[in-house]
Amino acid sequence: MKCDKCKNENTWLEMIGKELVCHKCLSKHRLMGNILRTHANTFKFLLKKLNLQGFEGYMGITDEQIQKLVNINQLKIKYKPKEDRYSIL
Repeated sequence: MKCDKCKNENTWLEMIGKELVCHKCLSKHRLMGNILRTHANTFKFLLKKLNLQGFEGYMGITDEQIQKLVNINQLKIKYKPKEDRYSIL
């Protein structure tokens, strides 16, 4: 099957709304990509709860929406809030 975004052939695709998307494209969202690689069950839980309509909706997920549903620290995912990502020491 082909990914609807990058058009590459892949056997493992996730369904986001009506679109089939590969793991490489899903990893473009920084926090959700980390959750997908480390906790697949939590990733599927988030997809159900957020009720996404497509890949654009997936890329529009904010970090706050994820944190309302899942405790990132409990999953032991290293995460810096958006304001601190590019701070100069």
